[in-house]
Amino acid sequence: MLDLSFTSPDASIWRYVVSSAGKFVEVGLMILRPEELIIKAMDPSRTALIEFIMPKESFEEYNVSEERTIQLNFEELGKVLRSAEKDDRLTVELEAATIKIGFERRGIVRTFTLPLHTEAGLEEIPELNIEYANMFKVRGEIFYDALSSIEDMGDVLKIGGDKNVLKLSSVSDLGEAEVELSLEKGVLEEAEVGNPGFTSSYTMEFFTYVKRPIKAAEYVILRVDTDLPAFLELTYPQGSKLKYYVAPRTE
Repeated sequence: MLDLSFTSPDASIWRYVVSSAGKFVEVGLMILRPEELIIKAMDPSRTALIEFIMPKESFEEYNVSEERTIQLNFEELGKVLRSAEKDDRLTVELEAATIKIGFERRGIVRTFTLPLHTEAGLEEIPELNIEYANMFKVRGEIFYDALSSIEDMGDVLKIGGDKNVLKLSSVSDLGEAEVELSLEKGVLEEAEVGNPGFTSSYTMEFFTYVKRPIKAAEYVILRVDTDLPAFLELTYPQGSKLKYYVAPRTE
């Protein structure tokens, strides 16, 4: 049996991550290791890969003696986690055939039990190791606001920049909307640009899928370059982080 528990903000982050993953994939993996817990999934078209990593230290209690991998049905789990609130204490217990999820707030305990799936039949999710020439660091709420301000303009997100500026553009047949995040104005926390003038285009929808985790993050670290997947690393309190890759558009 596995007994996990943690408090705000992690309960809401679990909800945001599972909800985001469930928008583009039905089933993913939960990998339990003595030192960390990982939720990982990739969409059927292999356009997006999401990986949520929670170190042992981010839990109030964490009892895992050996590595174990199980399937997660994001639709089933998402329905349960919708009731999670910021001040909930969340407990997860794994038994032979079930996963039990409990929420405790103000002395009231709500418990949900779901069937446990094996990993048989699930396609292997690759490990990505890509070198990038460009890196930008920005606060989560700022990156969220930047995406929100342009997402309705078009279906294509164009990312570009130079040594001081990150540019996000929403492009459609109707026109283009652009937002600039710069070091000079104090919006960017850091920028390391080895390929000034780079541009790459992505499907906007895959970025809007993860807006809630972006907003909840302390920082977003974006690594990107021409014709490479965009790589977002979101950092949270207690050391948790979310890694998210989106493949570039090919047309």
